[in-house]
Amino acid sequence: MSDLNYPTASLFRRLAAFVYDGLIVIALYILLGGLFITAISKLMGAEQLIELTPAPALTMLFVICFFYYSHSWLRGGQTVGMKAWQIKLVNENPRSLQVSQCMLRTGTGFFSIILFGAGFWWILIDKQHRTWHDIASLTRVVHIPK
Repeated sequence: MSDLNYPTASLFRRLAAFVYDGLIVIALYILLGGLFITAISKLMGAEQLIELTPAPALTMLFVICFFYYSHSWLRGGQTVGMKAWQIKLVNENPRSLQVSQCMLRTGTGFFSIILFGAGFWWILIDKQHRTWHDIASLTRVVHIPK
């Protein structure tokens, strides 16, 4: 059975997987953020570290999310949270996922979160049960039962 033939994953499953993956991303952010702050304080001095704007922190968070999600999606279509909740990212085209699609998903997902999750809630309006990041990246998240 083709992965596209499976039913679209519910909002509950997607959000549950998002919470699981969020814990991993937070752990990576703390680890890499600590290394980044240590390196910057050694190079610039601790007093100049306080003057940094929040932009580098947000950029680093986006980069960590992009690499975590893209690596997972390109290596099998599932993150740790997606595996736990039996959902998978599939390409709507008959080819494998592309890095550009992962970049669009991550960027649109980040934008959606900034807007209080509006892109996630879009699944309740869309007839095909797609989020903004599904639509932007031409992908679907499907539920693959055991």
